[in-house]
Amino acid sequence: MKHQEEIRRLFKMYLEGKTNARQNTILFHYLNNNKNAEQELSDLMGEAWEQEPAIRDNSAEANEGLEQLWTKIDHKKQKTIQRYQILKYAASLVMICSAVFVYKASQKKQPEIARSIAVITKTTASGEKVKMLLPDSSIVYLGSRSKISWPEHFEKGKVRNVSLEGEAFFEVKHDATSPFIIRSGKMETQVLGTSFNIYAYPEDKIFTVSVRTGKVGVIEKSPGARKTLSLLTAGMKIVYETDNGKFRINVGQVSEADSWTNNRFVFHDENLGSMLVKLERYYNVHFEVKSAKLKACRFNATFSDININEVMRQLKIMSSGHIKYKISDDKTKIVLWGETCE
Repeated sequence: MKHQEEIRRLFKMYLEGKTNARQNTILFHYLNNNKNAEQELSDLMGEAWEQEPAIRDNSAEANEGLEQLWTKIDHKKQKTIQRYQILKYAASLVMICSAVFVYKASQKKQPEIARSIAVITKTTASGEKVKMLLPDSSIVYLGSRSKISWPEHFEKGKVRNVSLEGEAFFEVKHDATSPFIIRSGKMETQVLGTSFNIYAYPEDKIFTVSVRTGKVGVIEKSPGARKTLSLLTAGMKIVYETDNGKFRINVGQVSEADSWTNNRFVFHDENLGSMLVKLERYYNVHFEVKSAKLKACRFNATFSDININEVMRQLKIMSSGHIKYKISDDKTKIVLWGETCE
């Protein structure tokens, strides 16, 4: 009995790599000369298996795989193979299994490998505007001929990245641990929670941010550098010229930042050329101006929920009749001509 206990102790030490040459000789001699060695080996292996960490895989699939390994071992055995070789094979199997279980355990402790997050993109056509809810419950009103992209979900504690080309009004849900960043070309608008409008049509070469509530940071990016242009608070607007990098800050002219979302278009001392570009998008029409000088006419105008026919009528009145126009039958093209407004 004591002899068997000693063999068990040696076997355990052998699996742990702690036996010396003399102890190996005793162990192998016993296994080579005892008719019950095969069964004892199986019992010892079973005990070693049960003593493995609880985190090992005991699923039916794993047990089946282990059984297949034992079967392969049994099929490979030849009568001339010494029983100590079987022991070495068995010991190696346990150590391999142990290594696999340790690896699997470490994998479970490791954070999951980052999965690629799908990016969602929404594009609007001329004359179209849409209201959207982002994954963090922030609200976006996307203007005509605009494109916005965002990940299908935002990760808590990480930056909420959005890209915008065109115009949009944002009502960002506050989250101090997850800054909200809108990228528009080389410009970045950073917020935590606020409401503001971004105008970023590349072809217009003008980038603007108008803040209705909260605080917004505007950053200019260039190769290897980032420059904070301004920190805007409620009632402030930045106008940035993308072709030369010049910018100015306006104060007190942003109360109408989101007016376009309600079909109300407000222009403050704006030239006709710039107004027509915006009206084209809003109303899905094309303007053809016969006299280039007309584009220099400047207006303070507000058009509240009216059709393009009424817009043109009001422009003609405000120009004191200098602007003349003709609307095509299908209302997709408007031709303007006339004298300068001076």
